[in-house]
Amino acid sequence: MTQHGEDPGRADASTVPALVADRVERSFGAVMAIKDVSITIAAGERRAILGPNGAGKTTLFNTICGDYPPTGGRIMLFGEDVTTLNPHRRARLGIGRTYQSSLLFTGLTVLENLYLGVRGAMPNRLSLRKAGRDDAALAKARRLAEQVRVDRICDARIDSLSHGQRRQVEVGMALACDPRLLMLDEPAAGLSAAERPELVKLIGDLPRDLTLILIEHDMDVALPNCDIVTVMKDGEVVVESTPDRIADDPVVQAIYLGGGH
Repeated sequence: MTQHGEDPGRADASTVPALVADRVERSFGAVMAIKDVSITIAAGERRAILGPNGAGKTTLFNTICGDYPPTGGRIMLFGEDVTTLNPHRRARLGIGRTYQSSLLFTGLTVLENLYLGVRGAMPNRLSLRKAGRDDAALAKARRLAEQVRVDRICDARIDSLSHGQRRQVEVGMALACDPRLLMLDEPAAGLSAAERPELVKLIGDLPRDLTLILIEHDMDVALPNCDIVTVMKDGEVVVESTPDRIADDPVVQAIYLGGGH
């Protein structure tokens, strides 16, 4: 798999922020889902975005990725203004992401899903050709399986996997395009207590030069894997702090204990 930073066209990425959201807003009719959100994330940083249901976390994610064009503000990705770009073009500039709802092909195997993810990021991705034994995309899919710890179940169909194993495959699919910015949308949602440590370790072992944004409800999953924590409520950023201080912040305590702010 291509190592991050080897592409000459990406050599200056570390000198500018990976992401700048400048007073970003997104409304749906009369409902303002996110308002005046400003976030700057350095290249290589690991950022967790926390908040209760309805805080605007996923709307912010979708706005950054281009699924929901912002109705106000500006979005910069590695120094390039992507505010008006569609999701496909943003992905080609280096965004990889997972979704709350699984988008895996349940009737295919783990390796087949990862292979399709790799092929989807390549030129001539729609060509109908069977993978040969020495196929570079197939080799990369096998490396991804090892990276996300599903190499022992490559031949298993997705519909036979546990929820946690599916989440691991989804991370592999998001990594298939060699992103510079990886966005994980509640990867621990629905996981059992026994499955969560594996996910925490998987995220922790991602390359440190890969910028990571993680949406999570569970602080035990988010805090070990981030440098900075952003907390949202009612579509706004209310706190930004380091993991060691966030749990003791009175505003955060009020939000998670149901006391408002």
